Amino acid sequence: MDKPLISFDFAIKYLLRNKGDYDIIEGFISALLAMEGYKPVKINALLESESNRESEGLKRSIADLVVQDEEGNKYIVEIERSFTPSFVHKACFNTSRLVIDSISGNQDYTTIRKVFHISLLYFFTQEMKKPIYHGKTIIHEIDTAHPVNVRIANQGLVMFEHKNVFPEYFFISIPLFDEVIHQEIDEWLYMMKHSDVREDFKSPYMKKVKERLAVLKMTNADRLDYYRYLKEAVHSQDVLMAAETKGKDERTIEIAKAMLQEGIAIDLILKVSGLTLEQIEELQKP
Repeated sequence: MDKPLISFDFAIKYLLRNKGDYDIIEGFISALLAMEGYKPVKINALLESESNRESEGLKRSIADLVVQDEEGNKYIVEIERSFTPSFVHKACFNTSRLVIDSISGNQDYTTIRKVFHISLLYFFTQEMKKPIYHGKTIIHEIDTAHPVNVRIANQGLVMFEHKNVFPEYFFISIPLFDEVIHQEIDEWLYMMKHSDVREDFKSPYMKKVKERLAVLKMTNADRLDYYRYLKEAVHSQDVLMAAETKGKDERTIEIAKAMLQEGIAIDLILKVSGLTLEQIEELQKP
């Protein structure tokens, strides 16, 4: 029996168990942020927010990290997965939650430059044409729409530009990757889609990624852990919310396709999606 593809969100959780593997996650985050002109980052800590203390099946995100670049700038990076088109609302909620967690924990959140939210999407919508989308807040004059850079000062008279305060969002639709390698982030997209690393990849992290993927595919305990994780994902809030709207055929089919891609058992897909066995078999056809 063929071993299943290992979803990147599960790989992140696996790699964050060991500080010796942090460099892989750092490489992915740095390659993504570099697309918007940010410098490479290193992981300082895993955030132990209120949500991170919830049971494994109820966690809203895969990981909340504090990272720091070579100039000493600190950022929060949140990584989550989504199987449904409600990902934008979920992203907005979760970035707000991170700020609230920091305040309630009496942390000096002004030392954090901003929050970067990364959504790993196992589907795509009709409007999406590319695998990666980026969004940020732009403040502009009402009359002219001319953007301005607002500066604010805290009590210590430390100046912050609004572009370094408001969150930024990255949405990555893994199925939309077109297999063409132009830059380092494309190697990461290929790996996410295929759970594999090509011999011609140039990223310094890919050799180690390949070794870790082999471990994930070959270890029985890890494979059992992966199946358990998939079952929890099926019962997570975003999938359940979409399953309740069975009348929306297009949305239900998107969910079923994503679940098939993740290797989830057919009987579980039938239960969650409400589709018939014939419909599921039709979706499996190339």
